Amino acid sequence: MKARMAREAIVRVRNRIGALGQVTNCLAEKGVNIEAVIATLEGADAVIRLVTDDHQRTVDALRELRPDVQEARVVVAEVDHKPGLLGQITQKLASESIDLFYLYGTATEGDKCLVIFSSTNNERAVIALNN
Repeated sequence: MKARMAREAIVRVRNRIGALGQVTNCLAEKGVNIEAVIATLEGADAVIRLVTDDHQRTVDALRELRPDVQEARVVVAEVDHKPGLLGQITQKLASESIDLFYLYGTATEGDKCLVIFSSTNNERAVIALNN
């Protein structure tokens, strides 16, 4: 397991058909590779959270689309893609009294996957997961 700090771009758009496509196409046109994404609804808005291979280019591109793009610090853990691993991660965090605000994951090439989360103490979470 390898954990690191990262930046996440957060875009709020009116929820409508094609909104996610507009955001992701904007990044594709700039040559940005999305490593992980989650899109959820909050009232009438879609909230899209993205971790990419080039955070600054992501933010610049998205601000052309939506000037109110937000940024957040998150933890990205690259882990083996196998049963029970999410349980191991959450147990390690719980043993350090680290509470999660949100978590999402994505499969990557081979037998690895990414788990992205925000917590009450991201720095301590990185240390805990790397030990």
